[in-house]
Amino acid sequence: MADQGDDGGPPKKKFDIASWEEAYTYNPGGDNSHLNPVMKTLLATFHYTVDKPVTAIHDWIKAQQQKNKYPYYHRKFRRVPGIEDCDINDQVCIYEANEQFKRDHLVDQEILRLARQDWMRCCFEEGDSHYVNCRDLKQRYDSAQNGYDIKYGDLGVYGNAFKAFMKQKHRMIEERREAEKQES
Repeated sequence: MADQGDDGGPPKKKFDIASWEEAYTYNPGGDNSHLNPVMKTLLATFHYTVDKPVTAIHDWIKAQQQKNKYPYYHRKFRRVPGIEDCDINDQVCIYEANEQFKRDHLVDQEILRLARQDWMRCCFEEGDSHYVNCRDLKQRYDSAQNGYDIKYGDLGVYGNAFKAFMKQKHRMIEERREAEKQES
């Protein structure tokens, strides 16, 4: 039995792993005498037509990214004045306020989504005891949903900063009237 060791156990090494790696590597400037001429030509052609240009482009892109220290995916916008600070005829200010409103809306949607995701994950992990163990996450989700509904509810698909401002104004007037009724 040639496959077994001297003691009848598992087989000994059949090949040397150090020489195995060298047999299939190609170094264009090194000694490749172990390869046949056709293989040398194919590997050299691949290296100079595919590998070298791709590597050069990759290195150039990496160098450009190193120059630009600010990551493109963390864009920070400056806060602009709200719609209440804009003049009626100042279209640029109104446009910037609407864009700020859209960004705030997306941030509030993400906060609501993350709060719901945390609560649902807790419910899934806790099983039947989620009524007690996930109460604080449920309260956080409910308060976030309530704030979202107060700010963005009933605005419709084409809600903008002006409609949200008018909604806030009407809600404040209504709260003031309720407070005056309770005082008298």
